[in-house]
Amino acid sequence: MPTQNVNLTSELERFVKSEVASGLFNSASEVHRAALAEMARRSEERQIRLERLRLEIQKGLDSSAEGRTVEVSGESILSEMMDSCLDRAMDRLEAENAEPLS
Repeated sequence: MPTQNVNLTSELERFVKSEVASGLFNSASEVHRAALAEMARRSEERQIRLERLRLEIQKGLDSSAEGRTVEVSGESILSEMMDSCLDRAMDRLEAENAEPLS
């Protein structure tokens, strides 16, 4: 396994040492690998979310090009519409990420 030297701030060094001392990790290297694995997971998740956002934007553009538009007049109506869209998106996201019932 390749070795890399990493310079940590005092705060991060204390954190790594406390994680090892807690017994959750056997070494500083395990803490570093776990942290990097989490960063990689978050980065992948962010990329997936961006791709989904791009797809949804394209759907909206396609609908607009086909003449399926809604005229919104007034800030309060726009705010209500955006809140409704956010609620539906969150409901969909929660449904997709829900643990299956066994």
